[in-house]
Formats: sequence, C-alpha cells, structure tokens
Amino acid sequence: MDRQHMFVYACLLLFWFFIRLFSENAFDFGWGFFPLVVSLPFVPFILVWLAVQFYRHLRLFNTHFNRKWHACHCTCTSVLFSLFVLQFIY
Repeated sequence: MDRQHMFVYACLLLFWFFIRLFSENAFDFGWGFFPLVVSLPFVPFILVWLAVQFYRHLRLFNTHFNRKWHACHCTCTSVLFSLFVLQFIY
C-alpha cells in the first residue's frame, strides 16, 4: 500500500511537470488557456487527497514506530501540495 502511494506521488509529480510545461508554452503554441481549463477540474481532488494523506501520515508518525517512512510520506505530500497550489497562484 505504501509503495503504491509512492507511485501515485511520482505520477502526480509528472502530471504537475506537464501542466507546468504546457502552461508556460501555451500561448506560444496557440493553445491559450487550454491547459489551465483541462487541468482545473482535477486539481481540487488532488489537493484534497494530498491533504488527507498528509494528515493520515502525520497522525501515524506520532503513534507508530516506523517514523522515517511516515516522515517521507509527509514530505512528499507537502511538497506536491505546495507545487500544485503555487502552480495556480503564479
């Protein structure tokens, strides 16, 4: 289960990378706001899922013995959350 989350984190990072790449070059390609419009419905669900995973692993970090693994999850989710939020702010 935890390795599956790492795979999902990697896919989300790749998804963020492509959103960033397409958003920066959208006007040069003549797409306008197309990447923003396509990605906008997915981002709230991604942010909620990342927040739930962060809270879950933070709770497990405080109660379980395998703290390094839960700290890794907390780091991954907080970085991804920040990247997705900053993508739509800037």
